[in-house]
Amino acid sequence: AASGRLGPRPTMRLPPTSVTAAKSPAGTIDERYLSFCVDLGMIAQPTRFWNPDGSGETVGERPPFDFSRPRLRRLCGALSPAYLRVGGTEADRVYYALEQRGPQPPPPAPAGYGTVVTGGQLIAMGEFAREAGLEISLTLNAGWGSRAGSAPRPDGSAGAWRPDQAVELMRFAEEHSIPISVYELGNEPNAWPLFHSPPLFVTPESYVADLAALAAVRDVEAPAARLSGPGTAFWPAIGEVPTLLLPSLLRRRLPRLAFSFLPRLAAASAAAEAGGAPSPCRADILSWHYYPALSDRSPLARAHPAAPPAACAPARSASVAEKSCSSGSWKSSRTYLISL
Repeated sequence: AASGRLGPRPTMRLPPTSVTAAKSPAGTIDERYLSFCVDLGMIAQPTRFWNPDGSGETVGERPPFDFSRPRLRRLCGALSPAYLRVGGTEADRVYYALEQRGPQPPPPAPAGYGTVVTGGQLIAMGEFAREAGLEISLTLNAGWGSRAGSAPRPDGSAGAWRPDQAVELMRFAEEHSIPISVYELGNEPNAWPLFHSPPLFVTPESYVADLAALAAVRDVEAPAARLSGPGTAFWPAIGEVPTLLLPSLLRRRLPRLAFSFLPRLAAASAAAEAGGAPSPCRADILSWHYYPALSDRSPLARAHPAAPPAACAPARSASVAEKSCSSGSWKSSRTYLISL
């Protein structure tokens, strides 16, 4: 449309689904299982916000996320107990300017970083979480800035992750009673080559080594906190990012990508621990990002040719009723469900 707004979403007719309740529970989930997130792109400066009309994002045009709003605190308090995840793509670009506490804009980010979050903002985030009864899950920067000075590794990965800023952040959180109970190492490492410039490539095996470095720091600075990772991008009917992009890889040159990230991560963790690694080589919490739908604002959607909803057919599954779309059944101008 000329206005740039999204057109009407298509509808899909789904087969009838029946659910039978078991006589006894199969297990018990944590009371904080259903939680929510604030993207670091809305906190760090310059801010990144999605345009409501789907035409992309604004950079530096909106003020940082305001944790002091009383109504927001009341509404989020009603959702507690819960985790407040603070992360997203921007987590791997952010610099922690912990010495700055005032409301003035921070200085530009150092080389290797893209945005800045201040100590004052982190203190405000902690006050918000405590008042609302939330625990924070924070995604640590594992991008280029956190690897400055490290030589590339033999497997082709970028240099080893350096914990300098993470140590400062953990100490700062302890000093100011910021309730960070989970630290996640990076955001969607299997998609790093697509979202960072120059392309950031880290194999699952090297990610395990980085995770061990984080575990060693956590054990000293925040022993009560748990580690989460790897936070990979995953589409239930299609798979991980590299699998998704295989047709594009065959058509044109794209950055190097790591296939089968989660299985390789598990194998590398087990091998390192069997070999007597001094620090744990696995996360306390296995995380991945489940995308049952894809917005046209994503460059991944724009990379695939349009196809009508009829291209989607019921998946062959004895246990889960879902819709799956064949390769190339992406719509470039609207949001489509690709799995249910």
